[in-house]
Amino acid sequence: EGVLESVIDANVGSIFGIGYAPWTGGAIQFLNQYGTDKAQKRAEELATKYGERFTPPALLKTKAEQKQNIQ
Repeated sequence: EGVLESVIDANVGSIFGIGYAPWTGGAIQFLNQYGTDKAQKRAEELATKYGERFTPPALLKTKAEQKQNIQ
């Protein structure tokens, strides 16, 4: 959406902006370490149980299908 220009922006922004746990390295770093495929599966489980706000975004689905990290 033109707000973030790099993974570093997302990681730093998630730590300082929303208080994401700093020891994870940031939200994107956590997703990459956890695995995009596992993250997508978990998000789908949560969406089924708790509603559409947990629906994984298109980028996560694409990266999971391609077995790639978010870059």
